[in-house]
Amino acid sequence: MSNHSPGLRRPIVQTDKIREVADGLWIIPDTDYTPFVPNVGIVVGTRAALIVDTGFGPDNARAVLRQARQLAGKRPIYLTHTHCHPEHGFGANAIADEVTTVSNAVQWLELQEKGAAILRMFLNMLPPLASMLDGVAFLPPNIQYNGSLLLDLGGVLVELREVGGGHSRGDQRVLVHASKSVLFVGDLIEERHFGGIADNESSVVEWIDRLSEFEALRPDVVVPGHGLIGDSGLIVTYREHFELAVRRVRVLREVGQLREDQIVEQITAELVQKYPDWLGPEWARRVVENLTWPSRM
Repeated sequence: MSNHSPGLRRPIVQTDKIREVADGLWIIPDTDYTPFVPNVGIVVGTRAALIVDTGFGPDNARAVLRQARQLAGKRPIYLTHTHCHPEHGFGANAIADEVTTVSNAVQWLELQEKGAAILRMFLNMLPPLASMLDGVAFLPPNIQYNGSLLLDLGGVLVELREVGGGHSRGDQRVLVHASKSVLFVGDLIEERHFGGIADNESSVVEWIDRLSEFEALRPDVVVPGHGLIGDSGLIVTYREHFELAVRRVRVLREVGQLREDQIVEQITAELVQKYPDWLGPEWARRVVENLTWPSRM
């Protein structure tokens, strides 16, 4: 849930940029770091299809469904979201009658508890985009699961798994076993962007654990929530930027010469210097603050 540039463009999912990254698996990519535009996935098997994330608002959801229908024909379509933030799925209710929605139970509970407040925050924070959220409602998923769920789309297996505690309580990773293994991680990775500490339920320490788990999967393709898709090197780079912050906080605390606020200032500057081409330097500060007071280490 990060703003990727100082400018504000309408966050339209560009379905004409769709490309196939594995047999039966297409990505509608975030190619130019437009704020609030996610990477969207469409997976098609012989029996059914799956949409991963729908973008910001009902119009994007409808556009994504039209694209999925072109690829899937008359096959039934499942829909799931990597997590419950607006640019990934607020407005999916507009297509709920035409898909089977799937969510882990934790994500649905988080959306019930926080969805209305997050919607108000976005409407107040981004008045020029408010009309894009007209008609947003939060509907219970058709299928809820705990732990993990395996979808057999026909020749393509998709594993959905709860991985909350890093970016959001209800984070979900989606691992597709097709001609290549493709891992959707949502905002647990934002390529070339500092980690998005969404609220007080985000945890850098737990986030590192999640990224280590992703590495062990050895995926061929990694689809971040935002930014360019890549391979498992994306996971390593993201884990390393968090681990650098953890190490430096520990060292400066042990030295004992700086207050907590001074530690935040120094390590934020170090992160920005280490990753000068990354977006969102204000999020670098939030990463460090997450490790200082109140202590999360």
